[in-house]
Amino acid sequence: MYIWIGINVDGQLSDIKEKAMKIDRELEFKNSCFTLPLHISLKISFPMENGDFEAVIGDITDYYKSIKPFHIGVKGLEKDENIAWIRMVNNAEIHKIHDDLNEMLLQKYKVGLHEYDLDYKFHTTLFMDDDADKISRAYDLIKDVALPETLYINRFLIGTSQSGSLGTYSVYREIKV
Repeated sequence: MYIWIGINVDGQLSDIKEKAMKIDRELEFKNSCFTLPLHISLKISFPMENGDFEAVIGDITDYYKSIKPFHIGVKGLEKDENIAWIRMVNNAEIHKIHDDLNEMLLQKYKVGLHEYDLDYKFHTTLFMDDDADKISRAYDLIKDVALPETLYINRFLIGTSQSGSLGTYSVYREIKV
């Protein structure tokens, strides 16, 4: 079983989500990024043995419940060869959450750090594909959509997948603080 953890920002990004979903359908991306609510991932997803699964979910849930709501700035839209995303402004709160979760998972469950966890870029993915031209076209179609300046962070997610493949995750639990 694979576990994914993030922040639910879906309701705050409804304008761009609607447009992005239309683009996603028109360009026929192999794997839609809209199988989950729009979110800010907090760590690269990771495999977990079934024996520890419930304990890990419980510990992440308890940690989420200890967080006080906060705001995060929205930096803007960015694209790379195979991804287009909404980049967030780094702040102390989100870095602490990322670091605390990584430390807890490493210490208690031996979940190692992925190379991306070492310099994590907080973001909300809109499009991902091996076709760089398709990503460029999608970015060009969405780059002018207005984004909020900040997002209010008070809803956290835990997702799961049997395979860990893109598009196979579903929300297992949502925690509102």
